Amino acid sequence: MTDPPSLPADAEHPNFRWDGAALVLRHLRETALGRLEQMAADPEVDPAALGALAGEVGEVLDGLSRYQRHPCRHIVPRAPVLWSRGSTRVLDYGGAGLPLLIVPSMINRAFVMDLTYGQSRMRWLARNGFRPFLFDWGDPGPREAHYRIADYLEHRLRPAFAAVRRAVDGRSVHLAGYCMGGPIALALAATAPEGVGRMVTLGTPWDFRHFPEHEAFRENRKALEAALMTMAALFGTIPPQVVQSFFAMRDLESGTRKFRRFATGDPMDGAARRFVAIEDWLNDGIGLPLPVTLEAFGEWLVDNALLHGTWDIGGRPLDAGAIGTPVMVVAGTKDSVVSPASALPLAEAVGAARLLRPETGHLGIVLGGRADAEVWTPVHDFLHEADA
Repeated sequence: MTDPPSLPADAEHPNFRWDGAALVLRHLRETALGRLEQMAADPEVDPAALGALAGEVGEVLDGLSRYQRHPCRHIVPRAPVLWSRGSTRVLDYGGAGLPLLIVPSMINRAFVMDLTYGQSRMRWLARNGFRPFLFDWGDPGPREAHYRIADYLEHRLRPAFAAVRRAVDGRSVHLAGYCMGGPIALALAATAPEGVGRMVTLGTPWDFRHFPEHEAFRENRKALEAALMTMAALFGTIPPQVVQSFFAMRDLESGTRKFRRFATGDPMDGAARRFVAIEDWLNDGIGLPLPVTLEAFGEWLVDNALLHGTWDIGGRPLDAGAIGTPVMVVAGTKDSVVSPASALPLAEAVGAARLLRPETGHLGIVLGGRADAEVWTPVHDFLHEADA
């Protein structure tokens, strides 16, 4: 299925795209100045090197400008809303197969699962033997601004799951959790197992010793918490750019490279439009409640509470080993967001019925060209084994 023609921005999608430009430009300035200093100190430097450096800088700026001006926006047919409460909702994508509830991460929009006409995981599932539902966290409002994850579990995910079960006449519902949604889906299965079918975790972090920020955050925990509390006091929630910058800072050079590539070629071909769609999703973040952020950065990342079994999910710790339903763990071998070293210990923790290691990155698990064959077809087969 091909994507429709580009459509202009509407009121729901502002013209300016927050693309980490400040971070990219700062990195570009620092690296360019560093190379200029090296050239100035080298009397034998090739004069052409200066022109090459100027060309590289120009390509990054051209790519950033091209992205800002691009006419494509995320516009796909809206799926019916099955259930909503506060800022949270469940979208129903139809289909006549196995009920499956997808729980995405809290730090990005749920529409990564419904990116474009041609790149919609939800619509692929509806065509391939499932009745898929998408749990959409939404922007935290005044009520959710003080929620811990346990509150979301109790007041949002659990009643949403019950609504899905009613919609499918009480049948068991399979769960799939992507990234941060994985531990939360596991917590649902641990606290309310009735009606939970099989489970799949996709690029889910578990052992945070393998996050590059682990040691630095441990050493500066009080300063980190103070900064987060100040941001929450100023903005109500933690601004999405904070978490986006957290991941962007890991590899700023890749940001300059991707915009250099985007500066060339046909800006309206399939690859360019896919780039824009993914960038728009990456940069359309969600503010996080302060308690959720403190859990993610403090209990998960610093204390490694998931691995140690000490994460509080509402008066009790999450015991992943006690989850009775079969679990498939998907860990991309090229995942730079949640490395295999971080994701793989989950398979042992849950006694995974299946471990899948596709040659994909973090987004590639959902959107990659190999995702249908290497990820979702095995997921399909694993979930359908229950009915075999």
